[in-house]
Formats: sequence, structure tokens, C-alpha cells
Amino acid sequence: MTARKSLVDEIRERGVLRVPVEFNPPPEVDGFPPEIYIDPETNEPSGLAPIISRILAQDLGVELECVDMPWPEHIPALLEGRVDLLPKHVNTPERALTVEFCNGRLMEYRVTALVPVASAYTSKGELNQPDKVIAVWHGSSIREIIQREFPRAAMKEFQKPSKEVDEGRADACLTDSVTNIFVEKHPGLRFLRDPEGKLVVFSREYAQLGIKPGDQRFLNWLNNWHQYHEAQGTIGYWCVDYWESFMADKV
Repeated sequence: MTARKSLVDEIRERGVLRVPVEFNPPPEVDGFPPEIYIDPETNEPSGLAPIISRILAQDLGVELECVDMPWPEHIPALLEGRVDLLPKHVNTPERALTVEFCNGRLMEYRVTALVPVASAYTSKGELNQPDKVIAVWHGSSIREIIQREFPRAAMKEFQKPSKEVDEGRADACLTDSVTNIFVEKHPGLRFLRDPEGKLVVFSREYAQLGIKPGDQRFLNWLNNWHQYHEAQGTIGYWCVDYWESFMADKV
């Protein structure tokens, strides 16, 4: 019986690494984290996901193709073979039943809550009530955290959950990667803090590279790739130094 060809070989033969993206505006426009956007000067994909993916493609000796699609379609597209790799998904136990994740972290996400500045909220208990609405980004794994931490409240998914809070249609939104630029541009929102003023962090999670299960050779190569670039300082520079320089939720 002929052994099944690894996707890493198919990628090299094809000459293209395909990764899913959903473009947001550049960070300076509305404070989106520097993950996936079109650089207005070069008109090329930029942000952490394209940067890491471009390094992967270069090391594979191929070109990079960023396939633009809504976030909830990224994992289905991977499993259906329409893309080759997830460049920045959070590794959760539930997702790991469907996706195989590379060992080693990329950027750290800290899940916090944004509430109206005018509100007096200082605990999750005040928000965990039947008359409260907690907003979340569509397709986000943060849904699991809301279900765990706010079982009595109503959870609703939106493309711009912070806008729902800002305009009074939600009482809070759980989110990650809140930037300094976002805080400056949204003076009507604030972090949920406890009575002593300490930032309430609901979860700390790492983004990791993910592939369709069952391809051990590709997974081995990605683990080796990450180990090499961790030693070279590439991961630390982009996923810690560069990433954290944007963040307002450092604790």
C-alpha cells in the first residue's frame, strides 16, 4: 500500500502555502490588534498572522496565499482542505478535538471584559444576571468562557461586540487583545476592575499553529520550525515584544 503523501510535500509541489485570514482595518484606524490587515502603504497583507505565515512559506520554499474568509469558516476550510494551516487560533481542549496544534506558543491572549465607563460594575457577579447581555465576537472561543463564567446572562455574538456595549445594546463584552489605540479611541468603555482597581482577567490563552489532524510529518515539521525560530528569537520578537507593545491589558 502506498503511504499517503504529507501535506507538507503537496505544499512544496504546489508552490503555495494557503492560510485563512479575515482582514480588519490597520491598528491605527480603530485600535484593532495587529493581527491581520492590509498595509495602506504597500497594499499587502500585514500583522502577526501574515508575518508568521510568510516566514513559514519562505522556510518551505513557497509563496504565501492569504485566503480571505469570515472567521467562523476558518476551521471548516482547514478540515475541507481549502487552506493548509491556521496561523493564529487559540488552542483549547475543545478545538484540539478537531485541530492538531503545533507545540509552542505564539502570542498570549488575555480575556477581559469591557463595560461602559458610566457603569459601576466591579465584579462578574453583577453581570451574571438574567437581565444582562454579554457580547462576544462571532466564532470566538471566548463563547466557552462566557458560558462558564456568566451562565445566567444572555450571550450574543456580533462582528463588533464592543460597539454593542458602547451603544447600549449590551452590558459588557468579553474580548482579548485590547490595544492602547483602542482605549484612546473608545473613551466610553473601560476594563472591568475589582474594588481594588485590579484588572479582572478571565483567561490566559496562547495562539498556536494548527493543521488538519492525521499528518504527523507536517506536524513534526511545524514543531521543528517553532523550536528553531524560538531559539533564533523570531517568536519572541514578533509574538512578545512587538505584540505586547500594542496592548493595554498588560498586568
